[in-house]
Amino acid sequence: MGMYENVNDIVKKFYHDDHLLRLLYYPPTNYSTILDPLDPSLENVIDIDEEWSIRDERILLVPKTNDLEDNPLCRVYLYAGRRTPTGNYQVAKQEIIVDIVCHSDFEKDLRSMRISDRINELLFNERITGVGKIDYVGGGQISVPSNYVGYSHRYVFGSTKS
Repeated sequence: MGMYENVNDIVKKFYHDDHLLRLLYYPPTNYSTILDPLDPSLENVIDIDEEWSIRDERILLVPKTNDLEDNPLCRVYLYAGRRTPTGNYQVAKQEIIVDIVCHSDFEKDLRSMRISDRINELLFNERITGVGKIDYVGGGQISVPSNYVGYSHRYVFGSTKS
């Protein structure tokens, strides 16, 4: 299984997780009028996103930021990181990077941290792709446009050399 299949498997996991999609889509809680994004009375994003416009705007494979200043939202970027040999001629360590970018309006409920937690639940110690389980390598703040907060997470798993 090559890099394409590895990244594609993780993208599919993100695209079909309604919990993650709700955190990326619904605005933060305003206890008088707006429900928590995970409230069961809200529609599932998978059900309302028939044309995939919500997913296509919020889960990207390239670091596109030129539309963020006029469009306050939360977004996840997913891409391949370093690929290093393991000593086994058939397996390499493949790093996957997940960047989370949230507008300050969404940070009222610490949305970037909630998204980080959900992504960690989806990836860490899971067998989604490649060889073995996905491991967490580390994370840190990233540079983002004004009025946004950004955090990058790095994961690693075994990938066959092809």
